[in-house]
Amino acid sequence: MAHVAGRLSIHVAPLFCTMLVMAGHIARSQPAAAPSAAPAVETPAGARHREAAKAAAGTQWTDAYRYSCTPLGHNFNNAADETLEPQTLFDGVSIIGDRGTAVFAIKTSAGVLLIDSSYSTKTESMLLPALAKLGIDPADVKYILLTHGHADHFGGAAYFQSHYGTRVVASAEDWELMHHPAAPMAGASAEPWMLAPAPHTDITVKDGGEIVLGHLRVRAFLIPGHTPGALGYVFPVMDRGRSHTAAIFGGSILGMGRISSDGLRQYIGSLQHFADAAQRNHVDVELQNHPLFDDTWVKAAALAARSPGDRNPFVVGERGYQNFLKVVSECTAATLADRG
Repeated sequence: MAHVAGRLSIHVAPLFCTMLVMAGHIARSQPAAAPSAAPAVETPAGARHREAAKAAAGTQWTDAYRYSCTPLGHNFNNAADETLEPQTLFDGVSIIGDRGTAVFAIKTSAGVLLIDSSYSTKTESMLLPALAKLGIDPADVKYILLTHGHADHFGGAAYFQSHYGTRVVASAEDWELMHHPAAPMAGASAEPWMLAPAPHTDITVKDGGEIVLGHLRVRAFLIPGHTPGALGYVFPVMDRGRSHTAAIFGGSILGMGRISSDGLRQYIGSLQHFADAAQRNHVDVELQNHPLFDDTWVKAAALAARSPGDRNPFVVGERGYQNFLKVVSECTAATLADRG
């Protein structure tokens, strides 16, 4: 199928798609489920999973462990989070956003690709000025790849569609979610950013699908749990003449207490599915669309100060990336075990 400024090819993993059909809409959207919070008393099984997570974390993923496995974690992003300066992380790959929510801008030989588009309330105040600082004309943004169908990620997409003809990519399940969102949890009120206009349905990607723009080839993998059609992306990057493979697990759950037990089981399956994809593709770079989930900004500061011989701190190694996903998976299993 041909598209403006690039092409999209779809490859389907039959077994995983069958699993999605069986799962149905377990994860309709994060706010839809309202199970009770994890019990105050840790079960023996929960303790074993947390020990496994701690072992996988080592000294490399202490922030991810703290966020997913301890009561000190589960802070949430907010539209009022402090905006930070855009920063180039790899050749042509930059991070834009605030302390809680990030957008990635990737320059290619045929234009620019964004992964996510932040809040609708920050399009003109944050996203467009950040692109300008990176020397990017917003009219050159050819694709926006959405990690999932929540408004803190798709908020700016409709603006880019209407102003610049940008193509927007999402899964079928999350196109449905964006146009028919679940009602807020009981007692919750919709904030302005939550009322963002959804982009009109454009490009639908399936599990294993590829988005190609110029020299860049991005592979998409379905990772339901946070939403029914959350996506993880894998793509090549370059740093000082060395090639690496980056991954963004775009469906990280920020508060497990909001997710049903069936949703958490589905999430664990998605983490394994993405771990398998990451292993096949030799992923050695970890990026996050929610910087509060790991130590993104600590790494960014270290990158800005690195010496010529220092390794890029976002290069975590293939085993390191697998350990990152294992930390999240084991912490999720601990929450399930504690629920009984």
